[in-house]
Amino acid sequence: MSTTDTTHGAGTTGRGASTAAPGDGGPPPDAPSSGGAGVPPRSIAALVTAAALVVAVVALVLVFGVARPPELPSLAEQPDPAPPASIAWTRWDEGFTCVDVLAPDGTVTEVACDLQGEEILAWDADGIALWVWGPRERVEVLDPATGEIVDSRPARGQLLDERPMDALRVRHEDGILTAQLRDTGEVLWEVDAHENYRLREGRLSPDGEWVAVFDSAGRLLVAPTDGSVGPRVWHEDEEQWQAPVWEGTPLPEVAED
Repeated sequence: MSTTDTTHGAGTTGRGASTAAPGDGGPPPDAPSSGGAGVPPRSIAALVTAAALVVAVVALVLVFGVARPPELPSLAEQPDPAPPASIAWTRWDEGFTCVDVLAPDGTVTEVACDLQGEEILAWDADGIALWVWGPRERVEVLDPATGEIVDSRPARGQLLDERPMDALRVRHEDGILTAQLRDTGEVLWEVDAHENYRLREGRLSPDGEWVAVFDSAGRLLVAPTDGSVGPRVWHEDEEQWQAPVWEGTPLPEVAED
């Protein structure tokens, strides 16, 4: 029995081709000689290359596995109950950090896409709070309606240590993925899943009644913490790089006195 705990966290081949000049009366250079049977040298090379590719693919399958994510209903297909608030995350786009906001109805809005690696810390009444890296670390507040920075505050370095822990404890055992709430041990999801399938860091809603988490297929999953409904797909095909942050998540005290 194997158990995996996931709680946290080419070369280019040139090919030369010789072609007989028009009207020279000779066969292509790689054609078999007349009166004899044989396989053209280039065909042999192609077969060898194809065989090598097959071996490489089989090796990758054996080592890493090819896994489809578990099938789940979407929130659009099964809208009740619905998440109580919007959620935000960051992603990379051509060297810049973008902030996206997802509404309960599934509408995604790109709030900003010219940032430099900032991380979302909170989303309170003032706006979306971003941690800004650099010699003078600070917190900037982004207006989710306009995408403008509306406030900037000096911050203590230990602020990042005050971020919420992963809300989930996830394990794989004998082909079964089990996701439990870290605080209570309540099982939210138990499903057949390949060992390479992963759940990222989960985040509780401010009222503690919902959890949202990205999976390794780029889907944002959401589920009530009472276990009344299993996970549903809130959003798909996302290349995020940090855990999502719920609207209403408070910012710890960061301003210097």
